[in-house]
Amino acid sequence: MFTKISFWKKSKKELELDCYNSIDELPIKIWFDIHKTVNFKKLLKSGECKNEKTYIKLFELWQKLYNEFIERFGLSDEFLSDLQIEIKIANLQADLIITKQKHLNTLIKIEQEKMRINNFEISEPADIESILAKMSKYYGFKLSSRELTTAEYYSYLNNITDGKTSN
Repeated sequence: MFTKISFWKKSKKELELDCYNSIDELPIKIWFDIHKTVNFKKLLKSGECKNEKTYIKLFELWQKLYNEFIERFGLSDEFLSDLQIEIKIANLQADLIITKQKHLNTLIKIEQEKMRINNFEISEPADIESILAKMSKYYGFKLSSRELTTAEYYSYLNNITDGKTSN
């Protein structure tokens, strides 16, 4: 169950760190914590990140986990909405550089504020524990943020939104 990532020190001595290597084992609490704090050290099951090389490996592991998530569950509507706003901002910034029209700064700020409000609405209304409490009531059994994996959480969530339950 524990996945080891090997790192080599200058003395060629192997240093092994226990890491979450799949969304099938990564607890949902840690998934949300990493999104909130952008601290990839949370991918470590035990041990600590002592150097930049290790942190880079953890970042690469996070990218692998995120790709695994996207392959399995796809992109969320919120992500696609943010992406459209980012594209609009980039186009406005390009127009500003080319045309030097100052009013484009205002339009850029408006789009940036839309994205900030969008992200606030998505992340703030309910914490993970209250969401899990509602899901537990729906399914009829307790769901713990420390035990429930990322894959299980999104599978349960998709079943609810699709109107399917195994009850």
